[in-house]
Amino acid sequence: MRKCNKDELLNLLQSFTSFVSIENEPIQKKECLDWVETAFLSSQVGDIQRGEFEGSPWLYLPADNCKLLVFSHADVVPAPDAMFDLQIEGDNAKGRGASDMKGNILPFLIAYRDALHAGFLPPVSILITTDEEIAGNTIPHLLDTGVVSAPAAFTPDSNDIGIVCEHKGVVWSELIAHGKGGHGAYPWDTENPTWLLARALLKIQEAFPAGEHDDWQITVAPTMLKGSGARNQVGDTVTCGLDIRFPPEVCSSSKEAIAKVSAILPEGCEIQEVLSANPLSTPEDHPMVTLFKEVAEEVLGTAIGFKREHGGTDARYFSEKGIPAFLYGPKGGGLHSNEEWVSIESLQKHYQMYRELFEKL
Repeated sequence: MRKCNKDELLNLLQSFTSFVSIENEPIQKKECLDWVETAFLSSQVGDIQRGEFEGSPWLYLPADNCKLLVFSHADVVPAPDAMFDLQIEGDNAKGRGASDMKGNILPFLIAYRDALHAGFLPPVSILITTDEEIAGNTIPHLLDTGVVSAPAAFTPDSNDIGIVCEHKGVVWSELIAHGKGGHGAYPWDTENPTWLLARALLKIQEAFPAGEHDDWQITVAPTMLKGSGARNQVGDTVTCGLDIRFPPEVCSSSKEAIAKVSAILPEGCEIQEVLSANPLSTPEDHPMVTLFKEVAEEVLGTAIGFKREHGGTDARYFSEKGIPAFLYGPKGGGLHSNEEWVSIESLQKHYQMYRELFEKL
């Protein structure tokens, strides 16, 4: 079975994670994609499409006989400078993007490069974007305009606990409480909307309890708060961001999810949608999922189950267009924290998995 050189793997991961490809760093994002193109796709340069949408660059390599689209994002969330210098601790490679998701896509890129060097062109298209962490619109734009198409889509934007064929829909919204503003020293002359907001949040907490990780239900998490612009001022309105997640079995759309939450709010409150996306729903017995599962189990030497994810990824955009999509990644953790890590051994196994998959597609 083909093996991936560990030293080369770590050197490439060091280079990949060194790019500070965070929000509002379009040059770093572009240079990161330049590096990907040069390091892994140079022999296919004539077919590569490059562009940007809403300030975020993207790279697309279509295959004429595409059986599967593999997609990834090269943007990461902000981190201390030290996290962009990869650290090795035993089997763990630690740094920003090590697991989410530069490290996760790296075995595929190396396997694709090595297949090309061996004279084999995998029937796989490749899409790399740079706005997933900010819920950007690159993928829906590319799908809507017909730039990107595929019979099925896969991303390693996950971990090794199970293959993901489902995740919840999401609604980012603003809960707005209305009142009458005034001077903070004269509260009797105001109708302070903060108290109304507090009552609304208590009602939400009672109606939509957080539950546990294995509970597959609608959840509503208060996030960002915004009131008046001065410490001694009561505003006419106060707002709270709401992160609403909903399973397709509970709500068929973001509109229905908002309606469920709005129904329990006190008078004087409203919800305004900021961004929404439908759930991911791919049959677990889809032929591409089945093939991938068989190859992965053979290489990894263990049975792989399925899991649902409460969070969302760009996979949902393919599902919305009727393109079956699924996720499975290497062993890792600490996403978005200062302890982000990925297993080096797992990366090597995933390299072998992709080399086998290419020949069976």
